[in-house]
Amino acid sequence: MGLLYEKLIDAAMRRYGVPQWIKPYIYKYAKNSNVATIKQAIGFINVRRRKGELTKKHVILPNGTKFDIDAVLHMLNQFYYGISSTGEIARKWSADASTTLIPELASQFREIASARQKHAKALRNMIEGLGGKICAPTAQIKKVFDRVDLIEEPIKRALALEIIIRDAYSRPFGFIFYKVFYPVSPEFMRSLGKVFSIKSSNDVWIERFISERLRRGEITAEEIMDLSTDLLRLIYISIESEIYLAKRAGIEPEAQLLRDISIAYPLHTIQGMGVGIDINEEVKKIVNKK
Repeated sequence: MGLLYEKLIDAAMRRYGVPQWIKPYIYKYAKNSNVATIKQAIGFINVRRRKGELTKKHVILPNGTKFDIDAVLHMLNQFYYGISSTGEIARKWSADASTTLIPELASQFREIASARQKHAKALRNMIEGLGGKICAPTAQIKKVFDRVDLIEEPIKRALALEIIIRDAYSRPFGFIFYKVFYPVSPEFMRSLGKVFSIKSSNDVWIERFISERLRRGEITAEEIMDLSTDLLRLIYISIESEIYLAKRAGIEPEAQLLRDISIAYPLHTIQGMGVGIDINEEVKKIVNKK
């Protein structure tokens, strides 16, 4: 890969605060792309003054990528289901007997439930504003949240809801979605700013909570990885099932890049909380046992 590629990538990463560990994934993508393709990918978030176009039939992003409106509504419905589900699950857990034994965690779940309710309403308004309606999620997405709903131990619940789900869906896909669609439809996207925020006070508290429980031996590294691997396999399948939409829009390599990052992201957070793992090996296990 040439110096020009590296300069383009490094400049984009600095501009948008992309974590350094993501660089190898982006370099791998760049090796299979030309300069024009890389510039188009950077154009997803580096929109400058370009606005894009929104009609009843399609959305054209500022970098020229075109989506059928049905594909956009499909993506929004998957986000809506995920956010609604996490809100409902958090609400239920906040009142569960096992969680109320840890009052601070119950309080965190109540805050998450309240926030997700507002976020889901904003997404519903956007879907309806674009002329769509709320539809059932894909079977693959539903399996992810059905699995989360079955978790019984409070520490594992926190891990699943605010580390694995957040880092695999909201941070890679949600953040990019917000960035690229804001210039097209700012009137809708303003209300969704906090839906796909990178970090919140809940996130910080829960990361510290899990790290402390790990240090005290209330949960083991093996338990953390068993749950993470189980969930991330389902998440990988759910993302893979949507790649056809990216292929239709001519951005399959970019979608595959985000898919790979989405699996690695939670693992990097978990490693940062004190779990000693080889992330590349863990990713291979997840992808090869899907």
